[in-house]
Amino acid sequence: MIVDTIKNTLKFFNIKTDINVNAFSEYRKISTRAKGIYIIIQGNTVVYVGKGNIRARQVHHWNKANNIIKPGTQDPDGWKWLREHVDIYPATWTIYHLELYKETEKSAVEGALIHLLQPLANDETFRDRRTELVNS
Repeated sequence: MIVDTIKNTLKFFNIKTDINVNAFSEYRKISTRAKGIYIIIQGNTVVYVGKGNIRARQVHHWNKANNIIKPGTQDPDGWKWLREHVDIYPATWTIYHLELYKETEKSAVEGALIHLLQPLANDETFRDRRTELVNS
């Protein structure tokens, strides 16, 4: 389902790129120059969707997932909620990543995938869940 959602999103935006897959623990195998979108999953659960320098961003996510928050570093609400409410096993996570270099493509695909996949640790979906609970 996740791969189909990624493929359909790329097709919708008429973007041609490969869907690459790595174990989260092996993020160092990703090129230091790779920029674009990444999706972190645990089993069938989407943990996070992000954009930027793919390899560099994984260091930050590894630390947040393992509650290694350095002084002066932001600890986003979505990650706090994830650690407190979900049994997470970062060593089992998988990263799907798409190399994209146009800012418009990165923004469009990231936003669409956050909306469609509803990742648990993204602040956008965390705020939406919190608002739904308050309004129900």
